Amino acid sequence: MRAGSIALAGLVLWAGAAPAQQVPRVEAVYHHAGVPGRPEAADWKSTPAASLTLTPQIIVPPNGGGAVTELTLRAMHDGEWLAIRLEWADATADREVGVDTFRDAAAVGFPVSEPEPPPSPFMGDPDHPVSIWQWTADLEAQARGQGGFAARYPHTEGVWYFPQDAAVQREVRAWRGTEPVVEFVATGFGTLTRRAGRNVLAASEHRNGRWAVVLRRRLSTGDPEDPAFKPGETAQLIVAVWDGSRGEVNGRKSVTLNWVPLALGTTVKADAGR
Repeated sequence: MRAGSIALAGLVLWAGAAPAQQVPRVEAVYHHAGVPGRPEAADWKSTPAASLTLTPQIIVPPNGGGAVTELTLRAMHDGEWLAIRLEWADATADREVGVDTFRDAAAVGFPVSEPEPPPSPFMGDPDHPVSIWQWTADLEAQARGQGGFAARYPHTEGVWYFPQDAAVQREVRAWRGTEPVVEFVATGFGTLTRRAGRNVLAASEHRNGRWAVVLRRRLSTGDPEDPAFKPGETAQLIVAVWDGSRGEVNGRKSVTLNWVPLALGTTVKADAGR
């Protein structure tokens, strides 16, 4: 299996093995002034929060994880963009990858279409693909010039050295773009395929032992491999989180067991037309 497929294989557990779980309903409130791209933006404080229970991934090897047991999710849209804010406790910000060093990461997944009932939340099937957005702390650090080299050799005024940071930034942007998100589509276990498109934007903050990450994308991109979100309707999402300092990588992670309803509030225009 390819490394990319292993990294997200079993984003959540196999449907037949998922026990009953209390699933909250997430409200993506309508915010006419636009959605914030940063997790520390003041508008998030007045946005309803939903608490999601996460469990270890125990079906697909390598099994394990479970360091993060709870995640707070907020969402809003402005009729054009959808923004999702994930927040969870993590004492360390792990932004590097090495032989035995792993990075922090988070992912959300959506059915590409919205059949009734929803498809298996465990990476879908050939007739019902799942779109996955994965943020990783190492890619964000590299893209922002804040990777390991910058941490070990900070810039000192009047001192010149080979611009390693700039070289890393150029390399990362050449193959991934400037956003710390990789997009995938899956049609079942072991079918994870990296998307060529780059439609999802992301930003993060680590403060007081907590990560906060915002993922945002236009409600509709026109791409058949992208889910389309509509105000006044309910989508479904799943979540996975990796804690690098706890040895979580590939299948070792914390996951939701079931689809979580994501209800997009109606816009003013939609309300007026009732």
